[in-house]
Amino acid sequence: MNYIGIDLHKKFSQVTVLGENGEIKEKVKIENKEKELNRYFNNFDEPSKAVIEATFSWGWLVDYLKSRKIEVVLAHPQKVKAIASSQIKTDKVDSLILAKLLKADMIPTAYLCPKPLREIKEVLRSRASLVDLKTQIKNKIHALLHKYNIQEDEKFSDLFGKKGRQFLNSLNLGEYSTAVIKRYLNTLEFLESQIEKTNFDLKEVFDKDETAKFLEKLPGIGVYTALTLSKEIGDINRFFSAKHLCSYAGLVPSTYQSGEKIRHGRIKEGNKYIRWLLIEAVAKAIKKDKVLFAFYEKIKKKKGANKAKVATARKMLAQIFYLLKTKKVFIDPKTGSPVFFSGGVSS
Repeated sequence: MNYIGIDLHKKFSQVTVLGENGEIKEKVKIENKEKELNRYFNNFDEPSKAVIEATFSWGWLVDYLKSRKIEVVLAHPQKVKAIASSQIKTDKVDSLILAKLLKADMIPTAYLCPKPLREIKEVLRSRASLVDLKTQIKNKIHALLHKYNIQEDEKFSDLFGKKGRQFLNSLNLGEYSTAVIKRYLNTLEFLESQIEKTNFDLKEVFDKDETAKFLEKLPGIGVYTALTLSKEIGDINRFFSAKHLCSYAGLVPSTYQSGEKIRHGRIKEGNKYIRWLLIEAVAKAIKKDKVLFAFYEKIKKKKGANKAKVATARKMLAQIFYLLKTKKVFIDPKTGSPVFFSGGVSS
């Protein structure tokens, strides 16, 4: 058995191969070009196992290695670094360290998302990026109007509705600023057209996703939020607890302890898409779920609105874990609509 540690970079990969007895068989630098990769991996006759850190662009290399019948382990970068530091006394995680940890069966694994799911996630993430760009353009238009003391809020409930856009197109802010606002509006129209095209691509995906359709019933969770949550979470059974899922989403505060003193810091890094979507969903969810509303108001009075949003998003995600595990839907007896928490009956 060969144990292959691969330190993946943008243009090249540093590869270390260990033999069955732990001896270094080879250390080599390979360009990330198919021709060079084929030339190197064509020489592998023995069964082989490789490890790659879950960095930004790991997917293509995993797919390539699997096509060469090489077993692949995806390593969690932060956890690998912690183990390397404690076991091998180094903060640098290179291909040799990865190969040694692989042979010792000490690799903390990350979720190796299958290619078809990665493709769908890429479409959903591109949509999120387009929506974010759309918001940025709208904010720039608002800022430009404020520079000219144009109080648009007094004229339109929606500045970017039909009448609002007619107003924006009619503005004369001077030779250059008028051209700027028209370019912003053209960019906005283009982004909206691209979002619509993406929506069309995703409709069929949603119709086939039972988890997304289940989540879409919950207050504050629209079609695309539900679909993104479904794909970003994946198989709920890979999380052993609600806290584990919340930690994965970066919704669990970091904890520092010294003696008997415990201090909670900022929320951890994690899946920004789950975190962002749920924080955005809080405002709508608390209007329809009285348990969530009471929880939000309690935290808001103590720690402010921003921390209340994060805490409520964490509570929502913990309940999503429970609901997906049990396949329950709680119904508000007054409205007959699904809610996160039981205020009456469940079905």
